[in-house]
Amino acid sequence: METCQAIILKIIPYSDTQRIVHLYSKERGYLSMISPAFVFKRKDNPLHLLQITEITYFENPKSDLHKLKSATPLINLPNLYFDIFKMNILLLWGEVLSLILRNEGKNEALFEYLLRSVEYLNAAEGDAGNFNLFFLYRLAAPLGFRIDAATWQPGAVFNARDGKFYLPTETAAAISGPNTARIIHRLCTCPVEEVKAIPLNRAARNILIDIILAFYRIHLNIDFNVKSIRVLREIFE
Repeated sequence: METCQAIILKIIPYSDTQRIVHLYSKERGYLSMISPAFVFKRKDNPLHLLQITEITYFENPKSDLHKLKSATPLINLPNLYFDIFKMNILLLWGEVLSLILRNEGKNEALFEYLLRSVEYLNAAEGDAGNFNLFFLYRLAAPLGFRIDAATWQPGAVFNARDGKFYLPTETAAAISGPNTARIIHRLCTCPVEEVKAIPLNRAARNILIDIILAFYRIHLNIDFNVKSIRVLREIFE
């Protein structure tokens, strides 16, 4: 039996009595488990998406689907699961992360980034929509690549293929206009305390979500054009 710290990314019903659970663990990286349904329905301490837990499981040497025995929350996150907007953000993060991290091994810097981000979202007051973007745009760095913010200059546009900014006359592969590129640069460089001050409406946020998902799709060869992602994107419109 193994024990590790893990963040719950996705919970999928498998049968009346079992669930498939995708997690990202500090010690082992991405893991998939089959779990008794009662593990997630305890009245004393129910488990939720993006919750930081200590799990115990039996490793399956013949398959990537291990057997979850127990999961215990390690951090109290009381403000996440009673706020509909924050819950929608967690649903989006869970869907995106379960695709992005599918082949990700042990990466303690990434685990700490996820942990700190969930804690910050829990503590954030008011509209957290800008922090949702801050999280998605900064996620590339602990994965080993990032948007090259140093290439930005006034009037530049963003090229998702190489993650760099160019003047419009220098590239035909731009995925944004100059104003959106300026906001992308700000999301990639500003302190987290300043992210709320970025003036964005829902339409602008959805454009920025589409751009960052396109960036990951290109660099990680991932198809985000799945029903769950489309539905969650529509929530923010």
